[in-house]
Amino acid sequence: MNGNTPQSWFDFPVMPTMDPRAIVQTISLEDNAGVQQAATFTRSTLWLHAGVWANPPLIVTQSPSVIGSVSVPNTYDYDSIEQAAAWNSLHLMTAPSTGFPLAVEKIMFLKAGSAFLNHIPLDWTGGTTAHDIQFSFRDNSVTSGDFTAGSNGTIPAFAFPTAPTYGGTARDLQVTVLRTGRFSVALRILDIAGNWSLYEMDWIVL
Repeated sequence: MNGNTPQSWFDFPVMPTMDPRAIVQTISLEDNAGVQQAATFTRSTLWLHAGVWANPPLIVTQSPSVIGSVSVPNTYDYDSIEQAAAWNSLHLMTAPSTGFPLAVEKIMFLKAGSAFLNHIPLDWTGGTTAHDIQFSFRDNSVTSGDFTAGSNGTIPAFAFPTAPTYGGTARDLQVTVLRTGRFSVALRILDIAGNWSLYEMDWIVL
C-alpha cells in the first residue's frame, strides 16, 4: 500500500481504522515475573487520552546475547522447524539501539505464517513498570474508531492482562503474524506513575 492511498481492493483490509486481527493471530508479553501474558481482543475506549503523552519506556534489548528469533510451537512440524532454523541463521530481526538512531531501532523483521512464533526482546528503561498495555496499529490513534461505544468511538486492539506488572529487561514480545507486508504498529502504555506513551514498531513481515 502506498501511504494511506489504496491502490487495489487488496489494500482495503489495511486501511485505518484497521483491526489488528487482520494480521495478528496471537500476541503475548512477558511480565515482571517472567510469565507470558496473552492479550485478548477488545474494542478499546482507553487507547487514547486527552492529557500529555510521555516518551515510551521501551527499547530493543541491549544484550547482544538476547536477539529476536522465530520458533515453532508444534514440535512435530518438521518442515516449519527447518524453516525457522534457516531464518534464525540468516536474519537479524532487531537491531540493538546502541550505535543506531532511534528511528532505525523501531524497524523489525518478522516471519509470517500461523506455524511461526516471532520473539522480539524488549527492555523497560529507567526502572519503569506498567500495568495497562494495549497493542494496535499506530494509525488507529488518529481515527475515531470503527465502533460507537465511548465518547470518541473505540479502537480495535489487543489488551494485555492488567493484574500483573510489566518491567525489567529482555522481556519477550511473542507474536504470530498471518500475512506479509509492512505495518506500523504500536504498544500503548500506561505506566505505574500514570504516564501515557506509545511505543512504535515498524514491522517488515516476510
